[in-house]
Amino acid sequence: MPHSGSGIYWEEHGQGPQTLVMLPGFGASAELMTGIARHLGGLRVLVFDLPGHGGSRNAPADGMLPSLAATLHDAIKEAGADGYHLAGCSLGGAIALRLALDHPDQVRALIGIVPWNAAGTTAEDEVIAGFDAVYGDAEALAQGVAAISVDPSKTSRLTDSMLTVTEEMWHGWLAGGALTSQADELPGLRVPTCYILGGKDVVVDQAKQLDDVRRIPGGRAVLLSELGHLCGLERPDLVANEMTAFLNSLDTT
Repeated sequence: MPHSGSGIYWEEHGQGPQTLVMLPGFGASAELMTGIARHLGGLRVLVFDLPGHGGSRNAPADGMLPSLAATLHDAIKEAGADGYHLAGCSLGGAIALRLALDHPDQVRALIGIVPWNAAGTTAEDEVIAGFDAVYGDAEALAQGVAAISVDPSKTSRLTDSMLTVTEEMWHGWLAGGALTSQADELPGLRVPTCYILGGKDVVVDQAKQLDDVRRIPGGRAVLLSELGHLCGLERPDLVANEMTAFLNSLDTT
């Protein structure tokens, strides 16, 4: 599979007249989104590894949203996407929001899958600080992944992809980027937007996610009570169904 000039890795799945770009979450590889992509039809799907992750390990990655988005924007252009739907999971959702704010002429629709809330968090966030403290510790990471899983039997391989993340990206996001806010820019978002939220998500505060949706003009939210933060691995079929329903609704309105 190809790499961009900056070292971003991507995969292409399916065919169709419209392109869907998918960005996984922090610590995850493209696998998080390819599982969802298998349940989507009629679309050209491009799945990217985030900077500093997996196949994109050599791409510049300081963990801050503007630079991460800029690097991915260039990679998306190199992949031949000109006018595309955009879906991001967790951190990928925050990067997707940044891309939609910066490039509304390119992003046709935005889907946040248990997205990182736009206002960010604080240094007192125990989940985020806990992951920041155990960089490179396979045993501690495995315990952390299990703790945020609904079905640990389906998420254990996430630890392996977490171990590929560069130290600069790891600490840059968890101790820096995750604390920054994009919330004040939400009223200016002009891209049709849907957030898919999990009732069992223990990583992102649901009230903050819903507050984001209220700030977005025409923003929609779907709450699936049984989904957790790692729903891309645990229930990719349910996520794909909601994505398909949202994108189909755009074709009829």
